[in-house]
Amino acid sequence: ANSHVNYLAKLTDTLVDAGHDVLYLSPIMDKNVRGPGTTKPRILELPQAENAEYEKNADSSTVIELWNAAGWWSVNFDRSVELMVLTCNSTLNYPGLIDRLREEKIDAAYGESIDWCMAGLLHLAGIKNFAFTESVAVKDGLFSIHQVPNMPSYIPTLTGGNYGEDMTFFERAFNLFNLFAFERFNFKAVPMYQQVFEQFQPGFPSLTNLASQSSLVFLNSDPLVDFPHLSSARTIDVGGIAVTNGHKQLNETWSAIMELRPRTILFSFGTFAKAHGMPENYKRTVIETIKKFPDITFIWKYEKPEHQVSEGIPHLIEAPWLPQNDLLHDPRLTAFITHGGQGSITEANYAGVPLVVIPIIYDQARNAFQVKRNKLGVLIDKTELSTEGPFERAIREVLENPEYGRQAKVTAKMLADKPFNARELFVRNMEFLAQHGPLRQLDHYGKNLNFIQFYLIDVIGLVLLLIISIISLFVYSSIQIFKYIKQSIVISKIKTN
Repeated sequence: ANSHVNYLAKLTDTLVDAGHDVLYLSPIMDKNVRGPGTTKPRILELPQAENAEYEKNADSSTVIELWNAAGWWSVNFDRSVELMVLTCNSTLNYPGLIDRLREEKIDAAYGESIDWCMAGLLHLAGIKNFAFTESVAVKDGLFSIHQVPNMPSYIPTLTGGNYGEDMTFFERAFNLFNLFAFERFNFKAVPMYQQVFEQFQPGFPSLTNLASQSSLVFLNSDPLVDFPHLSSARTIDVGGIAVTNGHKQLNETWSAIMELRPRTILFSFGTFAKAHGMPENYKRTVIETIKKFPDITFIWKYEKPEHQVSEGIPHLIEAPWLPQNDLLHDPRLTAFITHGGQGSITEANYAGVPLVVIPIIYDQARNAFQVKRNKLGVLIDKTELSTEGPFERAIREVLENPEYGRQAKVTAKMLADKPFNARELFVRNMEFLAQHGPLRQLDHYGKNLNFIQFYLIDVIGLVLLLIISIISLFVYSSIQIFKYIKQSIVISKIKTN
């Protein structure tokens, strides 16, 4: 998705701006993604693998599936994983690539752990100093790799359901289910990648073992807005790094749109769950609700102009693409209706714009409850778009309750005034890794423990067994003593008689 590319591009730009020479390896997987997202580093763009045209597979039916899915587990990602594996195979076999990487004498590397290819590729290139990064706030279910503690008892998992940190028994149970399910999902693809590397080099080391040798993990999270959670010394929060590189002033066209009415609302579902894939009854709800606010300009990112969703609605502006971050930082913007992607939420937080969040899938429900927890906006379930009431009430709540706008401005000021900004944290830690890595001093021994050992289930089980044994022995002894006393009384009565 464009959001992942943009995030990695901003990290790269940050290092280049700090004076470092960066080689950006960019295999093409989806031609709909507008290039590597940057021009600052040296870019090594690899051609799209044969039979791995992601854009031909991510068609309207896939988008529709996302909108109708009950949860991420009900979406079939098998084809996407296959395409990633094909891209990995093509990358490994690209003429001269491995030799080129070795000749570069790279001091340190980084990339997203969503693709298991990275760890194997770096091993072949002889690069031992590397870090993982994630374009999301947390990547639970990967403790053996990231060594970031999981706390499903009170921290919503990345792919959790519609709840915050105060969960009922069944919500905690479902949260735990999501943790295990996402862990299985992450490791399910490993054998496919392993086979690719085995074909390239027989006897290739375990990819999971290679991945666990990462030294640092950079998360797209900010402690000021994320759920407070346990962390580790190797985990660095760089939330906001993709938006702290600045924003541009709107051009004349967009500036004129912002002047059309006293208030303007931006409406975008990002680049993954596109608006044109919404169920028709959801679209009708959106359109009919917008009609009820004629004094407000709505800017809707809608990818298919041929649908003519704005026809007959003068205050609705539709656009297949828009400068989202620039619009968010324009003081004339009143509110932002979003799907709750990490990038969109972060941009809004730094811009100080109140939110209406309609999570679609993946990490978006978790992000939506961050917004609710911090009083930065309101959220509604996507299924509530089947009727007009909830969507209209959510918009009116954000418009009529000034607390959301005030809290959004306060949060934006806090994020701007943080003692250490994300750019500084990323650059300094990458420099340290390049100079002193690999940083094995930061490894947790806990990554070697199984689930039972890690959560002391064996110790707790033994203690419970001892307690039960003592209680059972006490009860048994009490019964036997009672029987003995009762029998003695009977014998005494017989002798007396």
